[in-house]
Amino acid sequence: MVKIATEGESMTEGYWVIRTYTAGAVGEKIKYWVPGEKPTRSQRKLKSDIKQQQRNEANAEKHLARLLNENFSCADHLMRLSYADEAFAKLGGGTEDPETIWKNANHQLKLWLRRTRRACKAAGVPFRYVPVTADLDGKTGEYVRVHHHIVINTEAAEIARSKWIAGGTHCEHLYDEVDYLGLAHYLLVQVRYVSDEKKYCPSRNLTLPQPKDRAALSGAELSVPRGGQLLYRAGWAPGMPQYIRYILPEVGKIRKERSSRAKRE
Repeated sequence: MVKIATEGESMTEGYWVIRTYTAGAVGEKIKYWVPGEKPTRSQRKLKSDIKQQQRNEANAEKHLARLLNENFSCADHLMRLSYADEAFAKLGGGTEDPETIWKNANHQLKLWLRRTRRACKAAGVPFRYVPVTADLDGKTGEYVRVHHHIVINTEAAEIARSKWIAGGTHCEHLYDEVDYLGLAHYLLVQVRYVSDEKKYCPSRNLTLPQPKDRAALSGAELSVPRGGQLLYRAGWAPGMPQYIRYILPEVGKIRKERSSRAKRE
C-alpha cells in the first residue's frame, strides 16, 4: 500500500496511476492520486477508480488535439465557411439572438456535411472531418458573424467546397507541425458554450487514441521516454498531479538528425 501525506495532514491511503496517450507523433503522460486500496487481483477496481478520476484530466483542447494528431497531417486542410448577407439574415429569423443564429448555423453545417458525405460516397472518396461552429473573436471574446471551421482530409476538400452554397469558402493546408494542440486551441476558443450542444462533432471514421493505464510505484516526477523531446511540463510539486507532453522517441530521433544535417550544411 502506498501512502502519502502533505505537511500538516494525516497519512492517506491510495495509489498513483499513470495514464499514457499516444496520438500521431505526440505522447502524453498524466499521473494522479487515486484514494483507496490499490487493486491486487482484478483490474476492475483500477478501471472504476480511474473513471472517477477522469474529470481531473478532462480537457477539450487536449482531447481535440489527440484527434487531430492521430488523423490529420500537413497534407490535409483547414476550411472556413462563411455566410453571405442574405444567408446570414435568414439565420436569425428576424431576430438578433446569438443563440438562435448559432443553432440555425449549426443546422446548416449538418446539412452541408450530409451533402458532402453523399457526394464523397458517390465519388468513392473518403471523408474525414472535425467541424466547429464559431461566433466569437478568439482574442477578445466578443461576438462576430457566425462561421464554420472544418479540419478535413485533402481528398474531400474540393467536393466539400462545392457543396457550400450559403457564402464563401477559404481552404488552406494545415501547418507542418508535429503537435496540433495550438490548432485545437484556435478552433475551440472561438466556440461559444451552448446548452445541450457539443462544441464539435467529428466524423465517426476517425481513430480515437485510447489511454493505457498502469499503477505507479510512487509519486516521483514523470520523465520523458528516452529519446523523446519534451514539449510541455505542467508545474509540479511532490504529492500533486502531473502532466507532460512530448514528441515520441522515434520521431524525436528523426527530427534531431534533420536538425544536425541542416547545421552542417
